[in-house]
Amino acid sequence: MKFTKVASLITFVLFLLILVLILFSLKEISILQLKEIISDNEFLNAVAFGFFTASIATFFSSFFGIPAGYYLARQRKGVANFLDVFFDVPLIIPPLVVGVLILNFFNASLLNKFFNIIFTLKGAVIAQFFISFPFTLKSSKSAFELVPPIYERIAMTLGAGYFRSFYDTTFKLAFRGIFAGVMLSWLRSFGEFGATLMVAGGIPGKTENVPINIYLNMTEGNFQKGIAASVLTIIFACFVIMFVKIIFKYRR
Repeated sequence: MKFTKVASLITFVLFLLILVLILFSLKEISILQLKEIISDNEFLNAVAFGFFTASIATFFSSFFGIPAGYYLARQRKGVANFLDVFFDVPLIIPPLVVGVLILNFFNASLLNKFFNIIFTLKGAVIAQFFISFPFTLKSSKSAFELVPPIYERIAMTLGAGYFRSFYDTTFKLAFRGIFAGVMLSWLRSFGEFGATLMVAGGIPGKTENVPINIYLNMTEGNFQKGIAASVLTIIFACFVIMFVKIIFKYRR
């Protein structure tokens, strides 16, 4: 009980700190400035670009991350242990470093000359994929680890095939954790800055997502515009998280 009270107190303090930060930001802007940023074409293009690239990056993260998470959850020896540690690296090192490595790879291997990846939408997707992939993989791995493999074996003894037994037991039971990881990957991709700036270039109107738009406004001295865009981004993130929680509540 004491630990629960301490944990609830810490959570409440963190909530107050975040609320204070938001309120201080709101003091610096007006409703009119929020309306102006909503109707600003450059900001709207940045939102559309970020939404599109984050969705594609999350699709590939799910396509590769969910099977990889299942493999790491079931295989805990040898190569699996090495891969488990290796995929933690992008979570630890700064995204800007990941962007530098990706940029150097495509330039050194001459792939950019044939596929035109650097400073394009494709470069932004690749950068966001490398940043968001570990979130999908780790969430999927944790979700699959909570489901005993015996369920699949029981389903197969009752006549189900391998994939049917996996889907009807393990995947459905682990779905909540997997979906949470996918949404976390999407939000991480949408808010990705360092790697996207390095690989895609942050060209206004072409490869500019919301964080880059905020960064450019702040460096140009448009502080009110940058703060307004930041507040709108926080509001958007809150709505997305509420939407996900409503879906989980409905499914429950």
